[in-house]
Amino acid sequence: MNARTAIGNDFIKHDSLYGSIFDDFNHIFNYMSDNNLPVRRNPDQGTNEYGTKLLNLCRSTGLRIVNGRHKDGTANDFTFCGSRGMSVVDYLIVPFDYFHIVEQFIVSNFTSFSDHAPLHIRLQCKALSYTHEQQNRNVSSSTFDSFRWNDDLKEQCYESLILNSGLLSQIVFCDAKKSQDGIDNYIETFTTQLTDIVAPFFRSTSNKSIDCQRTSRKFVCKTTDKPWFNCECRRLRHVYLSALNMFNKNKIAENHQRLISTKRQYKVFENKLKRQYKRQEGDMLEHLRKSDPKKFYRMFQKKRANNT
Repeated sequence: MNARTAIGNDFIKHDSLYGSIFDDFNHIFNYMSDNNLPVRRNPDQGTNEYGTKLLNLCRSTGLRIVNGRHKDGTANDFTFCGSRGMSVVDYLIVPFDYFHIVEQFIVSNFTSFSDHAPLHIRLQCKALSYTHEQQNRNVSSSTFDSFRWNDDLKEQCYESLILNSGLLSQIVFCDAKKSQDGIDNYIETFTTQLTDIVAPFFRSTSNKSIDCQRTSRKFVCKTTDKPWFNCECRRLRHVYLSALNMFNKNKIAENHQRLISTKRQYKVFENKLKRQYKRQEGDMLEHLRKSDPKKFYRMFQKKRANNT
């Protein structure tokens, strides 16, 4: 929302009615007084029009800002870092009655993917846990089963369904218990039986393939999406990430200026290389269009899908 709220109150301070007035009109309005919350710890002391609107929204609806109020003390940090400075514009806002379910709230470190810091949130909820046991199945973590339709096996599958139609009808028209467990067992029985009938014709086992090399505890992916990325660009990126790491450790003005400077230098150089690469590719295609038109148009033809 780009709202800067400083330490403004998101609740009505001293929100109480005179005793006789409260007794006379409370049964009509059913008014709930706001609780006085502790002052938010906010490193951003700036405000703007959106911040005022956000505070008015909180006061009108009973929502409250969690930033700077969480018990762990790691939720009162800057959430945005730009060329003009740092600010808090990303919030966790919950009703007052839900404060107790926010088990953990952390403003994480800045990354190279965005100017906004990720918000780490963990909620404490009451839920029922269900366990699903796979019996008589030796399924490896690196394989999975899938079903692929094949027109050549359509008649055989149809005959198999006809032969087992009596068993399926018996399952369909049986009296299921009108309860959650009864419906679950009913669906599971029908699905298992149908899978056993169709599986011999269409089931196939595939392996998970990851195009990565594992070296020294890191996955180095084989990517060719940035062919213009040279050694100098890699060096500038390393300098930028070092400045980002230093800024996350100590968010002072000096580290912020160094971060902005190194990031701008890296981005300008990378964009320059990217423009040069695209210009060279365009010149190559233009030359190929004139010298070998057949090869040129062949590059843009749709590839035919391989038949299974």
